[in-house]
Amino acid sequence: MNKPWTVILGLTILLIAGPVMLHQELRAEDWNQWRGPSRTGHVTYAGRLISDLPETGIQPVWTTGVTETARDGGWGSPVVADGIVYLFSHKKELVGPQPGPRKFPYLAPENRGDMSDEDYAEYERNRRDEDEQRAKAYRYREFVVAYDAESGKELWSNRSDSTYSRFPQSGCPTIHEGRLYILGAGRQARCLDARTGQELWTTRLPGDFRDEYYQASVLLTGDVAVFNATHLFGLDANDGSIVWTGDPARTAGNHASPVIWEQAGEISVISLTNAGHIVCIDPANGQLKWTTPAEGGQASPVVVGDRLLVYGNSRKKGLHCYRLTPAGAESLWVYQRVTDKGSTPVVVENAVYVQGERKLACVDLETGTALWMANLEMENPQYGSPVAGGNLGFYAYDGLVIFQLRADRYQPVIEGLIDSRNLLAPATRFREQFQLDDNSLDAEGRKAALRKYQQEVGRHGPLKCASPAFANGFLYLRLRDSLVCYDLRGE
Repeated sequence: MNKPWTVILGLTILLIAGPVMLHQELRAEDWNQWRGPSRTGHVTYAGRLISDLPETGIQPVWTTGVTETARDGGWGSPVVADGIVYLFSHKKELVGPQPGPRKFPYLAPENRGDMSDEDYAEYERNRRDEDEQRAKAYRYREFVVAYDAESGKELWSNRSDSTYSRFPQSGCPTIHEGRLYILGAGRQARCLDARTGQELWTTRLPGDFRDEYYQASVLLTGDVAVFNATHLFGLDANDGSIVWTGDPARTAGNHASPVIWEQAGEISVISLTNAGHIVCIDPANGQLKWTTPAEGGQASPVVVGDRLLVYGNSRKKGLHCYRLTPAGAESLWVYQRVTDKGSTPVVVENAVYVQGERKLACVDLETGTALWMANLEMENPQYGSPVAGGNLGFYAYDGLVIFQLRADRYQPVIEGLIDSRNLLAPATRFREQFQLDDNSLDAEGRKAALRKYQQEVGRHGPLKCASPAFANGFLYLRLRDSLVCYDLRGE
């Protein structure tokens, strides 16, 4: 793991024709939407990638200026297309007096005491009302920013007035044929010129809005842009006019993003509903082809060939695999050894890589057989989704784990942390740097060392719940206060 390494200047470009999701030619290295070009979480890459992490670490190729995240900017993940990195954020700016202490703060389950369900429901109603009043002290804006993928230079920034939502809007842009599509707060469907940031159209999706948030990303198929906001809508990708409106009850969605299934040349949209069903929609007219009961959570469905994966938010629901047919979805197997509230699995060839409960597991796509399981040295990882490029998988939460995509065993390549300078290095390097294992320190010295470590390392690193993007051998990662690029090309 300590062997020195150098990066090569040459880069092999592999072109692929007609990926299922967008039905156009895309460079294999582009990560042009949520979960990559096919929404399986994986892109091919012909070049060699790094095989270890040097003890001295890896410096970033570039880092942006400060970008607000989480409650102040959202959890949107970066996407990459045609040499440009795009990031969406939903920000708030204090314009009135600072709100005072909350009367109704969030109550974790362990802090609810003897509250009945009715008592807690009333508390949540009061909390929602209070949050809405506090929001009046802020101005809300949405930003879509484009950066040069090689240098990190800001190319353009599109700023638009927005509105309050209970959680910041956090979808990912979708880049298709030179256009960028995003769902903003307040049910605003938007389209920008991907090269200039100029707004091409905005359509307010019909329906009531108070403070709801919609985290699903836009799906493009042909000339139709599919939006998931309360339920499904199909918009003309060229001018934003509404082509169809899904049945509000039968296509009512959660935060999972829809995907495409292609069978015998026929295109269908597969989506999860908040009632726990899989729905199959004709993207041309929004007609419901079929619906099948399922128990999916907030994770996006994954389609590979005629296989559909739905990841539930409990072990009982598990990771469920179906066979898709023109008449419906047939259950094949359920894997119940991990679960997560919103992490979406990665599929590479015949292997499914799934995260849950501080574990990373590999499952056979055809049979559901457990191939291996590994523990993640992270604190309560959840919602964040693994991704993969070439022969490597990536998972970011407290730190960054990079592992080989192999079905026979878990083979880590990097298990690193990121410090205040955005250096990616092994945890052992930082422990030594801050004397965390120095037995010569007295109690006060150990406290001081730990405090310094938390300031320089513990408070930094990946933005929890956001996912990396991989393109051309580079990893683009949203940190807690910036966007960073690492060169992972190998010898």
